[in-house]
Amino acid sequence: MAGVVAAVGKEWPATSYEVGREKIREYAAALAIDARIHRDHDAARAAGFRAAVAPPGFAAVYVARSLAGAMFDPESGIFDPAEGLAGYRFVQRRQEFRWHEPVCAGDRIETVARLVAAEDTGGARYRSFESESVNGDGEVVLEGRYEGVVPALDRSAAERAPQAAGPVGETVRAAGSAAAAAPRGAGPVGGFAAGDRFPEFRITPDRWAPHRYAGASLDFTPFHLDADLAKAIGLPGIILHGLYTYGQLAHGLLAPFGSDPRVLRSLGARFRRPAVPEHELLVAGTVAAVADDRVEVACAVHQDGREVISEGVAELAPGRWRR
Repeated sequence: MAGVVAAVGKEWPATSYEVGREKIREYAAALAIDARIHRDHDAARAAGFRAAVAPPGFAAVYVARSLAGAMFDPESGIFDPAEGLAGYRFVQRRQEFRWHEPVCAGDRIETVARLVAAEDTGGARYRSFESESVNGDGEVVLEGRYEGVVPALDRSAAERAPQAAGPVGETVRAAGSAAAAAPRGAGPVGGFAAGDRFPEFRITPDRWAPHRYAGASLDFTPFHLDADLAKAIGLPGIILHGLYTYGQLAHGLLAPFGSDPRVLRSLGARFRRPAVPEHELLVAGTVAAVADDRVEVACAVHQDGREVISEGVAELAPGRWRR
């Protein structure tokens, strides 16, 4: 895009998203999150929410339209009306969310996105966007940051390719100590101490996980759905959405707390490499610090012995969990 200068600092008009219970249910099912607070109004209200409450990763759904408007504007410097965005080439490098008020069915969420950093070097286009989402009462529900790159055209896709997928037919399952264990102790921050290992969480996405997540998130990027296209660009087959894997990181962190979204205050992590269906994802972490009512966890997602999401830092508030 010769001659295009990215409009750093530009803020795009707000987009609106009305949250429905069925969409929350669909998203939770796509990630195999079975907590009743995401499906049943009565269960959610008994836990202190206004209505069925969205998992933290649902943020990807209500911010999507705003981010798409920013990325597809030629002023962002990564979209060329002549050649298109080449969405399969926009690689998300890092994701950060900071949650404030819970998002519940019936909420109307307005999101604004802005371009906060841009650098073109070596033929690659690096971009960072931020977003802020508020509910109908004007309360901030989410702050987000999204860092990505459109690699140079001669970059080998094979360098980023994951291992080939394994045998088909494996069903989604969640296992490990985090799925069943409650936090230890009764201290001011749930009994956690610096240096403790966080309960592990394991889940194996089945072969249709990318299709369910595409429907739930409205992200139909072809290489998540079309094996032939994925192979044509150097991948061994269909890969999982990055935000699906990020959503499973949030899922694992909240599993010891009944999936209560009030506990997870922020999560930032780097996308290291693609993950594939039918191979187990392992969420693991270590308590890095404990202060006041907060627990900081250094965390990652592993697949086949390698990190697919790395450098994760989560802030938890165990005291906000209502048993």
